[in-house]
Formats: sequence, C-alpha cells, structure tokens
Amino acid sequence: MECMDIEVKMGDIALAKNADNLAASGIGSCVAIALYDPKLKIGALAHAMLHHSPTPGHGSPDTKYIDTAIDEMLKKMLTYGAKKQDLEAKFVGGANMFSILDSDIGKQNVLSAKEKLKKEGIKIVGECVGGSIGRSVEFCIATGIVTVKTKF
Repeated sequence: MECMDIEVKMGDIALAKNADNLAASGIGSCVAIALYDPKLKIGALAHAMLHHSPTPGHGSPDTKYIDTAIDEMLKKMLTYGAKKQDLEAKFVGGANMFSILDSDIGKQNVLSAKEKLKKEGIKIVGECVGGSIGRSVEFCIATGIVTVKTKF
C-alpha cells in the first residue's frame, strides 16, 4: 500500500487513515486542528482561519471557521467508524503575526478551538500556540505524531 501525503490548504479539512500523512503550512493566526483515533488509525486535519461561523448549520459547512471545521471533521471521522470518546486533539497556531497591529485574532482562534473541543468532549493532548512566529505541521496518521516546524 502506497503512502499518500495530503496538503490541507487554508480553509480546508482532510481525512486520512493508516500510513497517510496530512500537512498544513502558512499557519500564523490560523489554527491547525488535528483529530486522531489511535485505535482505528484515522485522523483529520483542519486549517481554519476564523473563530466562529456567523451562520452555523446553514447550507454547506464553511470549514474556514473553527467551529464548523471541527463539526465537519467529526462527521467524517464518525462515518469511518471512529468513536467520539476515543478521539484526541492537538492544535497549532494562533500567533500574533503583526505585533504592530492591535489584533487578537490568533488568541480568539485558540480559545474558540479549546471551547469547541471541550463542548464536544474531545480531550486535548497537545498544543503549540501563540507567540509571533509562523508554523507548519505534519500529521503522521500511523503514529498520531504531529510535527511542528516554526518559521520566523
């Protein structure tokens, strides 16, 4: 079986299993959220840009928002047999990339991810957030390891 490397673009999500890898780059104030079922070796990665969808539940899900991205990842993972109580979450990002601007988008994104994961009953097992540097992530589905590379 050949291993696939899947790049998750800004505003998208992807699901993978077994030996596949998911990756996202250019994570500044955005948040990359990795959900993982260690029993089934199924994972999903979102590269969300904004904290809350203005119209959750209306029309097709807009995965550029953290809340709807997590909803969509959960839906897809449960379809593949994952159980919510087995899922683990890791997330990366939420930086303040331009300290000259008075913006707390990154901080809002991190808080939104934490709140949504708590509401869904998914345990957070790792995070690499804040600061003022960009990051990229690689998510190995076979092991559940999320590798973070910083960019400054």
